[in-house]
Amino acid sequence: MDVNVKSMFLTCKAVLPHMERQGKGAIVNIASVSGIRWLGVPYVSYTTSKAAVLGLTQSIALEYARKGIRANCILPGLMNTPMIVKPLAGVYGQGDVDTMIAARSAQCPTGAMGDAWDVAHAALFLASDEARYITGTQLVVDGGLSCKVA
Repeated sequence: MDVNVKSMFLTCKAVLPHMERQGKGAIVNIASVSGIRWLGVPYVSYTTSKAAVLGLTQSIALEYARKGIRANCILPGLMNTPMIVKPLAGVYGQGDVDTMIAARSAQCPTGAMGDAWDVAHAALFLASDEARYITGTQLVVDGGLSCKVA
């Protein structure tokens, strides 16, 4: 909760006065598709913290919209990043990283996990002037994972 919610809350709290003074701003928070869908992994605290980020983002979006400040949230799905390699190898791959990557990729409708660039490109769009009329949204970046029933 400290990493996923408190840190984001404090960061938003710190930047909002500056954005108010300049009359504009764009906040892009990172949550997770697990904040809106069960992914089959019992991570209650993680899911709860990511759902809290969604509420935080939408509250900021509504409260600050008339002040020219937008707030949006990206919901990544299964991503192949260095952060998952060691911690999840034992969960998905019995300790083998390649087995873990293959198992997680097989869960994705695209047949492969996304990567950090997929999230970065979405964040760049939401922070840009091209997204000037987008606020309070949840942009899912998951290769179709959240469309699956099972």
